[in-house]
Amino acid sequence: MIQHDARGEALGTDQPASAAAYEEALALFNTLQLDPVVVLEPALAQDPDFIAGHLMMAGFLLSGIDGQLLPAARECLGRAAASRHRPTVREKSLLAALRPWAEGDMGGANRLLDRHLVDHPRDLFALQLTHMADLVLGRPAMLRDRIGRALVHWQPGDAGYGYLLGMHAFGLEECNEYARAERLGHRALAVDPQDTWAVHAVAHVYEMQGRVAEGIHWLTEETRHWEQNNALAVHNHWHLALMHLSNRDEASALALYDRAIAPGPAAMALDLVDASALLWRLGLRGVDVAGRFEALAARWQAQATWGWSVFNDTHAMLALVGAGEASRIAQASAAIEAVPTGAPLPWWNEAGTLCDAVTAFGSGAYARCAQLLLPLLPIAHGFGGSQAQRSLIFLTAMEAARRAGDSALYDALASEAAMRKPAWTGGTVERRAQVLEVA
Repeated sequence: MIQHDARGEALGTDQPASAAAYEEALALFNTLQLDPVVVLEPALAQDPDFIAGHLMMAGFLLSGIDGQLLPAARECLGRAAASRHRPTVREKSLLAALRPWAEGDMGGANRLLDRHLVDHPRDLFALQLTHMADLVLGRPAMLRDRIGRALVHWQPGDAGYGYLLGMHAFGLEECNEYARAERLGHRALAVDPQDTWAVHAVAHVYEMQGRVAEGIHWLTEETRHWEQNNALAVHNHWHLALMHLSNRDEASALALYDRAIAPGPAAMALDLVDASALLWRLGLRGVDVAGRFEALAARWQAQATWGWSVFNDTHAMLALVGAGEASRIAQASAAIEAVPTGAPLPWWNEAGTLCDAVTAFGSGAYARCAQLLLPLLPIAHGFGGSQAQRSLIFLTAMEAARRAGDSALYDALASEAAMRKPAWTGGTVERRAQVLEVA
């Protein structure tokens, strides 16, 4: 008898144990706990024709946003295609959508997933996977609206319903709908207190509204389960470090880097991104982090897959520049320039400009850095990541203007950023600049 998941989707297997492993692995993926792969592998060994399981394994690998994992994802998709079972309509659609991603075309895959989720709005795995792709591709409206499209097909008692609320909360936050995002994040956590993505969504609200004390309390007192055995542990510690920077407490942020953000042996590309972003912010404030950058640059050099992700490549370049690795900077720049025109990811044409700006900053050419970054600020969403992550571009432009002695540009950027903070109600440009240096 064909098996179904907890939401009624056919799984294309007659093995109850395979369906149970699928649901257990999905629950771990939903809460970002470790390690869904370990749960799924034995089921695939026992049931090698389990198409939905191979597709899920490919999705787990793709969700790491790490170019080194693409070959393994392609192998998983190949096993799904080679199954002796006939794929269900959903499995056939998902296989077709994931193939371009595994070949390096995340944007093309995202477009196919758009339609897949219109036809299969209760495919919770595909919803979460595509939510992550929307974030990396810089599609903030779809972070909100994709879940909005699906919710009409769900009921509060459905398995996994709370995770939709958590994803919707994050999408609302990224679209500046902070009050709704905060309410929905708390609703999601009422359904499942282990919903780390909902914790993350509420933390974003506090950060973007400048509610620093509440944010620190949220991550240190009210929600602690994310700190261990969780794929978002490094990232939420990064958010906590940004809140310390909001308090002008660089020492606490640096201590947090050393304790919880500096990459360990198992760190993935997204962990390296957080490490680069925090060290760069500290460097903008004049904190000496060159030694830490040297260790991080070595990790990026071993792990970077140049030309696949603008977001990752830029953060790798931050580490190389922070470490002063002139020869490696030249190699990385050449690799980025060698990416063919019309590369599949959006914003790629701007990647070289952004990396040139980072290099200019590192060499002390601050006026050139500011000049290169200014035209990118209105289109920075295409860089990918969250508002908090993309603010690094803005902060770099602002500090470059300050160091270049371009007071007109510095004052303009300081005023612009301060006016985004609802908690700020007035004061001089200098004072406003102090409260916005964060995030």
